[in-house]
Amino acid sequence: MLMPRQSSFPQHQMMQQQQQQGQGQFDAPYLPQMQQQQMPQPSQHLISSLQHCVSSTASCVQTMKEAIDTLEFAIQDHPRLMTVLKSRRHFDLVSQRDIEVAREHVASEVRPHIEELCRRASAEIARQDRRAVALKNKNESLQQRIQNLRSIDLHQSKLNNTAHVDAEAEQQDTREQQMLRKQLEERSQRLAQLKARKEALLATADKLETETQGHI
Repeated sequence: MLMPRQSSFPQHQMMQQQQQQGQGQFDAPYLPQMQQQQMPQPSQHLISSLQHCVSSTASCVQTMKEAIDTLEFAIQDHPRLMTVLKSRRHFDLVSQRDIEVAREHVASEVRPHIEELCRRASAEIARQDRRAVALKNKNESLQQRIQNLRSIDLHQSKLNNTAHVDAEAEQQDTREQQMLRKQLEERSQRLAQLKARKEALLATADKLETETQGHI
């Protein structure tokens, strides 16, 4: 009968011994003198080796768990990155400092023009004010002249002057007065428009200066 080859590993030796025991029981009627072999107890070195293997396996499992956690943390933003990369639109990122510098540059370019426009508006408003005062004085003088003419006409009527001359003088004075009133109204409208424009320019300048100071 062929016997199995002895292994150098203890576990293999134990399995071979079990196989030999089973074969001995099978061959017992034919070999009554064969003695049954007893299973050897594991050595202390084998137990220590197994414990070391268990510890190494646990350490490997812990290392693998940490590696998996690190990998999950590293790829947790992967779905968002896929969505971002699918976008075909491109955007240029500009730093806050560049925006502030550009805003200051625009403010420095626009401020002199606004100040010049405000200065011109103020000068035009002052000129229109002077013209309005002059027209008002002229209107008052004309009113006084009309009153004087009326008093003269009344005096002349009392002196038996013709009514036709009085009517013509009155119509001429009334026509001149209407023209002056029309000019005065036009100047007043022009003055109101210039004042509104000045207020709008001043409001724009104040807003721009406030935004510039807020960002600085």
